[in-house]
Amino acid sequence: MAIGALFMIFQTYPTRNFERVFVVKNNLLSGFLKGTGIGLALILACTGLMFINGNVDFFYTKFEVSSILSYLIFFIFVGISEEFVFRTFPLVVFAERYKIWVSIFLNGLLFGLIHISNPNFSVFAMINITLCGIVFALITLQKRNIWWSVGMHFGWNFCQGTLLGFKVSGIDAPGLMVSRPVGNATFSGGNFGIEGSVICTFILVLYLVWLIRKQKVEPVEEVFVEFEIRREV
Repeated sequence: MAIGALFMIFQTYPTRNFERVFVVKNNLLSGFLKGTGIGLALILACTGLMFINGNVDFFYTKFEVSSILSYLIFFIFVGISEEFVFRTFPLVVFAERYKIWVSIFLNGLLFGLIHISNPNFSVFAMINITLCGIVFALITLQKRNIWWSVGMHFGWNFCQGTLLGFKVSGIDAPGLMVSRPVGNATFSGGNFGIEGSVICTFILVLYLVWLIRKQKVEPVEEVFVEFEIRREV
């Protein structure tokens, strides 16, 4: 559906194409796999701090291999569809019209707002999902390759839901284990899951600061100039 919408946009605006909205062929698999590793690492870091702080308990449960594969495929498609919706044409349009950091913030804010109707939504849920959107937008602009954010989105959801048994954005996602929040919902995330925890906020802010210090974000016009140079070569 998201890909079909992009094709319609390209028909309306002939100067647009997949490469100009960061859907590139180069490093597709490596970008996806590296992004997946980052998503897994971020969730594991959140989980580790929550466990040390006594804010989550885990219980093993029966889970079929076929179910794991089904959720793996499901979360890949979720990552592709949501990233194609938010981190392609909308991100480029924002970046062409506003300062780069305003564009990144607006993109992340929209991502947070679409989750507002999810069960047990909270202030920290809004903050954390917006931060996730900001991270996904930032890494897409830094790498000029949407497959990094697709992988991060997949790794984030698959790890918290299928591997650890947290609710994914407030929605039940059966996993290899069942997680149970313990104590104050501000730290445990309560019934929304790990994304409702201030510990998640802490980890996302740390990673965001590291990303900003690691690599400069070029204006989107310079991205497109580089694309044209590569084509001519």
